[in-house]
Amino acid sequence: MESKSLNFVIGLFVVAGIAAIFIVGLWLTQKGSNEKTIPYDVLFEDSVAGLSVGSKVSYRGIRIGTVTYIGIKPDDPQFVAVRVAIGENYPIRRGDTASLKLEGITGSSYIDIEGAEWGSEIVPSTPENIATIPSRRSALGPLVKGLPELINEGTVLVQRFSDLLDEESREQVTSILANIDQLTGTLAEQGDNVDALLVTANDAGTELIEVSRSLQNVVTKVDTLVETLQITADGTNQLITEDGAELVEEWKITARSLRELSNTAQNFLAANEDSLEHFSQEGLYELTLFLREARHLVAGLTRVVDRIEASGARFLLDQHNPEVDAN
Repeated sequence: MESKSLNFVIGLFVVAGIAAIFIVGLWLTQKGSNEKTIPYDVLFEDSVAGLSVGSKVSYRGIRIGTVTYIGIKPDDPQFVAVRVAIGENYPIRRGDTASLKLEGITGSSYIDIEGAEWGSEIVPSTPENIATIPSRRSALGPLVKGLPELINEGTVLVQRFSDLLDEESREQVTSILANIDQLTGTLAEQGDNVDALLVTANDAGTELIEVSRSLQNVVTKVDTLVETLQITADGTNQLITEDGAELVEEWKITARSLRELSNTAQNFLAANEDSLEHFSQEGLYELTLFLREARHLVAGLTRVVDRIEASGARFLLDQHNPEVDAN
């Protein structure tokens, strides 16, 4: 009997608790419904996916109202008309703008209002003359528009990746991994050789730097030589330009003199043609004999002079004082 009474008491407390929770919720609902609100309209050009009737309206993170209506603007179907009920304690001011934002990871959206400066004029709104809150573009619109395309591309990517993971591809990947493992093992075994190769490469790099410096010096010298040649060429050009006319004039005078000398020689030969012919027939032969005898005479005199230079005074004394034979 005592256990049954205890169970009855526990059940009674549970029922009473549930009833109390229900009553408190009903009271809070009636209190919220009794709060006076001001209606406003918001026109969105982008998609309002995720927004529904009952979604919250916040002002810089503070909940100030709820969404009461969502529909297409009758006179302009490019806009989505959203009506919100804002608490009278949170008046909307000039400069306030509304935008859509995501709420958590559930995918639902809410309206966020911000932008007015302190002291701005309050925007009046009544059920008969509902004011409109300007909207601004948010990052949510492009994201919602591009989400289906992104999902499709992701699906295609997953499908292609799945196609790559067939039996043949897995065998190729396994072979590549085996080759990489073999390569790393070989490099580990040839560690000393690799170190030597790196040292050699370092030395080669140093030598290459030295060669580069030498080439730089050569290039510098070539530049200097080119500048010198340029200066020389400029001087030569100036010399030809300034003295060329005078030099040509001197060449003309020289050519004129040579022409006059040639004419004089021709006239002389023409005037003495007979004498020259007689000389070439008789006098030239005699002149040849004379020159031959003179050549012999010069050769003899040359030998005598050589002997005098070699023996000095003994050459003359030996000619007059021959040695006496002792016998």
